[in-house]
Amino acid sequence: MSHQLISRSPQLLRLRNEGYNLEVMGSYLLVREVPYVNAQRQVCKGVLVMTLNLTADVAESPGDHTAYFIGEIPCDSQGRPLEQIINNSNQQQLLPELTVNHYFSAKPRTGNYANYYEKVSLYVAMLSGPANALDKDVTAKTFSPIRSDADESVFVYTDTASARAGIGMPTEKLKRLKIAIVGLGGTGAYIVDQVAKTPVAEIHLYDGDALQQHNAFRFPGAVPFAVLERGITKVEYLYEVYSEMHRHITPHACMVTADNVGELRACDYVFLCVDSTEARKLVVKELKGTQTTLIDVGMGVHLVGETQQIWGTCRVSALTPEHHDHADRTMPLTENDAEDIYRSNIQIADLNGHNAMLAIGVWKRLCGFYSDNSQASHITYSTNLNEMGNSEERL
Repeated sequence: MSHQLISRSPQLLRLRNEGYNLEVMGSYLLVREVPYVNAQRQVCKGVLVMTLNLTADVAESPGDHTAYFIGEIPCDSQGRPLEQIINNSNQQQLLPELTVNHYFSAKPRTGNYANYYEKVSLYVAMLSGPANALDKDVTAKTFSPIRSDADESVFVYTDTASARAGIGMPTEKLKRLKIAIVGLGGTGAYIVDQVAKTPVAEIHLYDGDALQQHNAFRFPGAVPFAVLERGITKVEYLYEVYSEMHRHITPHACMVTADNVGELRACDYVFLCVDSTEARKLVVKELKGTQTTLIDVGMGVHLVGETQQIWGTCRVSALTPEHHDHADRTMPLTENDAEDIYRSNIQIADLNGHNAMLAIGVWKRLCGFYSDNSQASHITYSTNLNEMGNSEERL
């Protein structure tokens, strides 16, 4: 993807054609072999790093005037630090494989760089100018051999949101995970929407039901009428939509039964979004004693007759390999409508979405993406109290 992105971006391709050693890592542009002078007045080579601003994997105008640098403190030809561009020299890890040493700030007279060709050219000139004063033959235009891409991204296009927000390192914790989402009603569909926007290795979707008109009013986005006319399954529709973003989604147009429940053991996390207590009990039993974490969701919505108002409760229960025995206390595993406050026929899209976001939050805390002081494995939210409750601390 690195080479494709550079080839599709005219300004980046111009830089490469002129001999600059370019690489795209995540959503950062790296300019390697940039000459500079260190404090000992030695000519060295460093790496200039910039955040990429992309649309459809084509570099647009830079979002700001800043850059990072890998190397010693860059100096003028007399060995004095280039204080006019150095903002700070605090080491920062942008990605697991990308650690920078300095942060630059060099605003052009116009206020903004017109494009990446201008930004790279001017920054390289500021760094290599002192080096050229000591060695007139040194240059950043080395025409170095082009490296092949190390691995293909799980995304169809580059994730620029993580770099823009500066959360590349936390996001890396979600890589290489294998995820299953069982049940693709309103809550399950919103979970797909969120998981597909993370760099997990695989996403498996399980549901045997057809996509029907009422589902459209509980799904994220807008289901086209033409799609409803096709009579496809929920997994087919969600696969079609989200494979436009994530490469490794596998649809399973079937329910989870005793015959295939064992497939879930191969996953790191399973989101269970079903209202069948028998199916829930089956999955809970299958995953007990495995290394798979189960995140189960439930929702109960009721219409109060006298006031014609709605109150609802959302639940998320996490069963981890270390903490699994609370299932009987926190999850409905038997058919008992009188005791099960999480089951009703009423479904509201915003509560589906809220229930899904609570589940995604639990998952990201378990992965270490979010700081988690509560250690809660059972969460409930009630609309009439507008309160969230945590219980069942992990052991």
